[in-house]
Amino acid sequence: MSLLAPLGLLGLLSIAALILIYVLKPNYQQKIISSTYVWKLSLRYKKKRIPISRFTNILIFICQFLILVALAFVMSKPVIPGKMVKSNEKVFIIDASANMLVSYADETRFERAVQEVQDEIADTFEDGGLVTVIVANEDPYTLAQRSRSADSSVIKDRLDELIDREIKCTYGSADLEKAVALAQGVVDQNPDAEVYLYTATTYVDKGNIEVVDVSDMDDWNAAILGVDAVIGDDNYYTITVRVGCYGRSESMQVIVEVEGANGEPTPYILESDELFFNVMEEEQTVTFDAQVQIDQEGDGNALHSFKSLYVHVDEADGFEKDNAYYFYGGEKDTIKIQYASSAPNNFFRTAVYTLREVYKNTWNIQFDEVTIDLRKPVSEQEYALEEYDFYIFEHTMPEKLPTDGIVMLVDPDSKPKGLEMTMGGMYGLYESPLTAGDPHPLTAYMNPEAITITKFTEIVTHNGFDELMYYGNKPVLLAKNDMDSKVIVMAFDLNYSNFSMLFDFPTFFFNIFNYYMPPTLTDYGYEIGDTVYINARGDSLTLTGGEFENESFTSFPAQVIVNQPGTYTVAQVSMTGEYIIDNFFVGISNYESNITKEIEALPFLSVIEREDEEDKDLIIWFAAVMVALLFLEWGLQARKHF
Repeated sequence: MSLLAPLGLLGLLSIAALILIYVLKPNYQQKIISSTYVWKLSLRYKKKRIPISRFTNILIFICQFLILVALAFVMSKPVIPGKMVKSNEKVFIIDASANMLVSYADETRFERAVQEVQDEIADTFEDGGLVTVIVANEDPYTLAQRSRSADSSVIKDRLDELIDREIKCTYGSADLEKAVALAQGVVDQNPDAEVYLYTATTYVDKGNIEVVDVSDMDDWNAAILGVDAVIGDDNYYTITVRVGCYGRSESMQVIVEVEGANGEPTPYILESDELFFNVMEEEQTVTFDAQVQIDQEGDGNALHSFKSLYVHVDEADGFEKDNAYYFYGGEKDTIKIQYASSAPNNFFRTAVYTLREVYKNTWNIQFDEVTIDLRKPVSEQEYALEEYDFYIFEHTMPEKLPTDGIVMLVDPDSKPKGLEMTMGGMYGLYESPLTAGDPHPLTAYMNPEAITITKFTEIVTHNGFDELMYYGNKPVLLAKNDMDSKVIVMAFDLNYSNFSMLFDFPTFFFNIFNYYMPPTLTDYGYEIGDTVYINARGDSLTLTGGEFENESFTSFPAQVIVNQPGTYTVAQVSMTGEYIIDNFFVGISNYESNITKEIEALPFLSVIEREDEEDKDLIIWFAAVMVALLFLEWGLQARKHF
């Protein structure tokens, strides 16, 4: 039991007053007087009542004594304290996303967060508490799990290591969902554990997490958010640059250094007008259109090719990793296609020209057409059997197959040397629609049932070819894609088919490119954490950059996840023996470049509210006892006097 108003016990002084009253009260004195018989009887009766009267007086005194005691306790507000189960345990989540690398006065946000956590840990250990430290990067992990003061030196060393290492935190975004899930495991064991997030991001709804802001009021960041270069209808590049400025009103200029502009060795510099930013307008777009003149030799040509673009803003902000951006892909690889036929038609030419337009930002497609002269021997034919990426032979076949590219044989009249296939004679009696074979990338988005042919060359046997389309039960379209043999056989004449008239024909050529000659890179610009798909134009390639150092790949498409900013290089040898270098750039995500962003809510942290036992109030009980004693005392007084 405890007393909420201990001064109420001063009421016990009334007991002294009660005793004093009894001490000063006159005692009963027995006197002998003459009397009659009645008086004697009365005296006898009186003597018999005296012992009972003394006992009653004692009871009355005890009741009065207890009444005063009860009254004093009522005045002191007695309670029985409830049980308190609060414990001193804290969970510290350190945001390790890229924006925590923003610095001011030679100290990053991340360093400030680690230092503040170290101070809080010292205070918690001093109070005998437990601590858990979680580092929230792209793959959050627990640095210390419910540790006590005995582990303080180990935890300090681990936190110091976070600051001392070369890459202090991720260049990507923190996975706060997983970080909060790790904290949830601690809270599930102890609902009283307090969870703190040390970050520079503003959250509107913090839930059950205490957010500690480690940003500095002078933090600001200028960033190149993205670069794009697109060839227009006039075959000249338009360069678009997105620029951001966060945390401060500033003016800045965007500079584009064009390397290899139109094949010239000297870099050419493009400069934007001065851009003015205020804190309410954080992003702007700058366009260098096709009219921008690249005048290396005084010829006034606009930009139609480049090796790379180095785009940057020269500002002394708090985060330099996103001040520059490299853009590649301005020099397109050449794809050489040879079409050799003894009776050329426009079908293949039109399909290739359509491909050239579609892939103008990816390939420089060179189309060479050769007419096979049946009067000349094979040795005097003008078609080539090497140094092309794609060979198309129609009607009249070469003596042997090329080995350095894709070979397409259309309506073959013979079997070239190197073709693992046995041919029969001409086959077909009437026009009939084709039927589909097994699903294959080469026939994707095509409808074989819409294609009709009248006659074809029978394929008797074939080794390793996929059967893509049939006339009845006989294959008329076959394909092979081995390391040393990439061959397509179309065993019918387009002049005896409606294939060339259908949309399926250009679709088929798109599928050929996507299947046999996918671009090495699908893009030249990525963000941290992106998956990059890489294809080879040969048997293998190597990747260098970031965490990769001449890493070889032989299975394609290869998939890599990029986690460090900068330029990556892909080196390979094509099927034609050409050494090819491709580059792509990985930048900080726009989400992290925005260092003043406001997020709607943190991931939800579930906390079970544990109800502590409330204090039990004893006033009513003491009051009840006091009232009961009062009634008892009144009864005794009545019995005594009446």
